[in-house]
Amino acid sequence: ARLARFHAWHRSEELPRYSVLMTSAGDKLADGLTAPELQWAWDSVKGRYRRMAAYAAPELAAVLATLTPAQFERLDKRFAESNVEYAGKYLKGGEEEQRERRDKRNLELMREWFGDLSDEQEAQLMIGSARLPFLYPLRLHNRQRRQGEFVALLKTHRSPAELEPRLRQWLTEWEEGASPEYRRLSILHRELYIQMLLQLDRGLTPVQRAHATTRLREYAEIFEALAEQGKPARPGS
Repeated sequence: ARLARFHAWHRSEELPRYSVLMTSAGDKLADGLTAPELQWAWDSVKGRYRRMAAYAAPELAAVLATLTPAQFERLDKRFAESNVEYAGKYLKGGEEEQRERRDKRNLELMREWFGDLSDEQEAQLMIGSARLPFLYPLRLHNRQRRQGEFVALLKTHRSPAELEPRLRQWLTEWEEGASPEYRRLSILHRELYIQMLLQLDRGLTPVQRAHATTRLREYAEIFEALAEQGKPARPGS
């Protein structure tokens, strides 16, 4: 019931804001991107997540404070499984092979958003992607650290009143406790990724730009439609 109440809030309050965000992103992309606009996109997504997490914390705390030993066992098992999945996807083979797969994923993502790319665009993207810091091992270590913190939090604070403020902090301040090297390279990764996107943006054709802006506006329509589904039916409708 508590999770259903949170979902109802998210559908009615947050999905319309996601729709506005997608529309704004499409408008910015339509006339060419700038570094501040890409930083705005990053900050906007973080802001929406933090609002969602803060709202969810009281409801989640009330549920998580009731976990049984068997459920903690299942949680530990699921975390271990997810880490094996992560390592299999991102850390298979040597570093060179891992980097090649990363660069290929970045290229596929750009094709997904912008449609067919020219040979020159693909070559530029591969150069830009190759410059990105190699983060996969550090990300695995950081997620394992976060998982350990989460389980310790739940086991130490067994009442909703005690758990809620600490859970809220864990959910919203996810960078807290990360190693200095991971934080430094994460910032560098974001800066270089923005540079890669700006270089691609400068060479987009009208068809490619329209492909991406149309997709953003389609997401906006989907979020709006889902938000409408959560509203009570009007009398006589």
